[in-house]
Amino acid sequence: MTAEQAGNIGLGFLLVWLAVETLWDLKKSVILPLWLVFPPVLAGLAYQAVFGKWYIAAAIGMALLLHLSDKLLIRGAGTAIMLAASALSGHWALAAGLVLYWVLWEANIAGGADALAAYAALMLFPRWEMFGFLLLGILLWAVVTMVVVYRGLLAERWKQMAYRLMLRQLPTEAELNTEGRPTIGGVWLGVALFAVWAVTT
Repeated sequence: MTAEQAGNIGLGFLLVWLAVETLWDLKKSVILPLWLVFPPVLAGLAYQAVFGKWYIAAAIGMALLLHLSDKLLIRGAGTAIMLAASALSGHWALAAGLVLYWVLWEANIAGGADALAAYAALMLFPRWEMFGFLLLGILLWAVVTMVVVYRGLLAERWKQMAYRLMLRQLPTEAELNTEGRPTIGGVWLGVALFAVWAVTT
């Protein structure tokens, strides 16, 4: 099997699995079970180990273990290891994506499942196109979700968000768990947009 064939299989797997995660997120809760979150990450690690750079797979695997710590310094060290491995391989899109989604995770702007799904997509396709489509998908999903959920209160909600950002009052983990909206669909949408782009270009 070639790297391109493995990538195509991985892309198909991502589209189906993240769709299942999205449906679970919409129907069940904003907290996804680990058995549902980790298969795409494992697929990304396997792809990097076999067809990419083995040390990227090793670094990200180590970082995920460090991210279990309750100490920010240790979690940050895990991210530094991911960044170093990505930079060493010249995969700057992967490096940027890993750091960005870790920061969003730490700031409770995105959940852990969202960050891990983005990690998986970027491990399979460490390209700026995937990085950009993930951002676009998440943005589109967030806008549509806010319009559907808040409707007439949308302007007020935007004001509250802007006010909190100015005061640097980021969401807490408790707020994310209780008031957060399903967002894994944004990652799925980004992957779907990437797939459409890849097929048509």
